[in-house]
Amino acid sequence: ARASTLLLLIAFWYASSATCTASSKRLLATLAPHRCALQLTCAQFAITTLLSASPFVLRCSLPKLPRRVFFHVAGISLSYTAGFSLLNLSLLYVPASFAETLRGLEPLFSAVVSCGLGVRGGALNSWCVLAVLVLVSGGIISCWSQPAASRDRGLYAGTSFALGANLAFTLRSVLTTSAQDTLARAWEEKLPANSVFFYQHACGFMVTLTLWALMGGSRFVDPMTSRAPTSWWLLAGSTCSFFLYNRLSLSVLLRLDAVAHSVCNALRRAATVAVAAALFATPVSLASVLGIVLVIGGSAGYALSAAARGGHAMQPVRGEVAPADDGLLSTAGSAAEADANTAESGERFADKSAGVYQEVLQTQMECGDAHI
Repeated sequence: ARASTLLLLIAFWYASSATCTASSKRLLATLAPHRCALQLTCAQFAITTLLSASPFVLRCSLPKLPRRVFFHVAGISLSYTAGFSLLNLSLLYVPASFAETLRGLEPLFSAVVSCGLGVRGGALNSWCVLAVLVLVSGGIISCWSQPAASRDRGLYAGTSFALGANLAFTLRSVLTTSAQDTLARAWEEKLPANSVFFYQHACGFMVTLTLWALMGGSRFVDPMTSRAPTSWWLLAGSTCSFFLYNRLSLSVLLRLDAVAHSVCNALRRAATVAVAAALFATPVSLASVLGIVLVIGGSAGYALSAAARGGHAMQPVRGEVAPADDGLLSTAGSAAEADANTAESGERFADKSAGVYQEVLQTQMECGDAHI
């Protein structure tokens, strides 16, 4: 039953991701020549904020965050907002399948930023380096395989926006890791993933709404109205699938470990690229297919290599999903049970450290790659 539930969740996750990308691209094309990527991002964040707030409203409680990580969460929210804004901007200029292929290069940015800043996870083994080289090769082939007629300023602009989104999402992952490490050093409560999920969308909504107001609100409403009802259906599909895509990613993670989730995420991108190419009749050459395969394979290989480096086995996490708001897993061998059953303080400390390390990996994926 659990396996069938997991497969069903993954199927809906993949479907919502493809729907979000396809409907967003179609909507932006429908509203052309008006460039409404920022306004679309604002609408996506607004719907997600409302829906993610509903569990707290039903419980008559507020989403809580540890005080030590207020600034971390602010940085996570801003980088998250920048990432999706840049991704939607890239859809104005390049095919959806190509934009998703470029998004698969995110592990390359993670490796460079982690090594440059010297943060945890910055040391790469030989397999990680090989995976990065495969990613770079796939990215170069994908860019080179684009039709010659499309190699204009639009292609370069769209590519720059998509790569900028990768950088923004990488910074969000680094900040998430830093926040979890801060709490781990102080032996405080875990970083509540559901609260972070709410606040990063609420913050993103306020930022994009402010920018929208400064640019003139009618820039989005007028073309939407003139192209009704098609534009409104596309907007509904984009915003609702955006929420489902991100929330289902978190739900899948709660039933897998971080590494298995990364591999599933790489396969999700492959499915999204295939659906987008089919829906928009994007010409796909042999070189383009090779580039996509290298990017997706390199992304999955990097996740597996990083797990091997950290000694984190790729196995489903045993145990039930914790009913608490933090959205993390409660495992059979948790640190709490070890503290209760172990007499020696040295063993207690070792078990607790292992538990914190597991929580760091889980929360990094929950708040750092659910998009991603």
